[in-house]
Amino acid sequence: MEQLGGLCANTSAEGNTWYKITANNREAMQPSEAFMLLLSEKLLVQTMPAEYARRLEERLVKAKSILSAENSFNQWDAKLQVISDGYPLINCNNIFSEELREVIYDGVLREHQIEISYQARGKENAVSYKLNPLGIIIRGQSHYLVATQVTASETPLLFLFHRIKNAYSLYSGIEKPRSFTLQQYYAKNPSGWILKNENQFETIELKVKDFALDTLTHNKLAEDQLLDNINDGWATVRFNSVPTYDLVAWILRYGADVICVSPEHLRSRVKKSLIASLALYQ
Repeated sequence: MEQLGGLCANTSAEGNTWYKITANNREAMQPSEAFMLLLSEKLLVQTMPAEYARRLEERLVKAKSILSAENSFNQWDAKLQVISDGYPLINCNNIFSEELREVIYDGVLREHQIEISYQARGKENAVSYKLNPLGIIIRGQSHYLVATQVTASETPLLFLFHRIKNAYSLYSGIEKPRSFTLQQYYAKNPSGWILKNENQFETIELKVKDFALDTLTHNKLAEDQLLDNINDGWATVRFNSVPTYDLVAWILRYGADVICVSPEHLRSRVKKSLIASLALYQ
């Protein structure tokens, strides 16, 4: 039917549909577009429900066919490797069911309340929560649901996907916090595990050299980062951020190439981590 009459069929969660392919739909996919589509698949294949990925399958097959026929692109898969920052981890996508993921995505996108059973780290039993799903944060191999409890709709919380044991849609509209955006919430790096309950931005000062200095010469720890050379290869870095375990881990990652100067509670946390680590090797 597509070849003869310009018709195409689509099967989705909303049902089966037929539609007529327009002239724009029939335009050939350019090699650069095909390349970007397949690159996106490499980056996003673990982040979307399988049903969404299946809908892209036809275009992905077409993109691969186009690149295989294009001399300058036909070896693209052998010449491109996408890895995350840090040690590359292998995703174990069998630890979270596709059915639960669909319930969560559906709740977020359709703004329906959901009920989940959640087993927190170190707890023997799961706890039931009725939630207003607000968004999803994908961080490397970890996926987080951002939601408020129905009984406390102004306090966003994080729920790791792989700790959710059951999830059901309640098919009722969510109650949004009065002044919430996912972008503002993420700016405080909640998935980095905040060190202080105040959840406030603080001025961070570090001294860096060698590999750490090279990294921060081409990257920023925050938009307002200021980098000033001192002497003997050292430089001072100042920026505003919410102190998190993430930041502690970044400082420890570079070992003797980073010194935490302030604030004092962050400096103390780094120092304690170094002392505890060293004690394990005595």
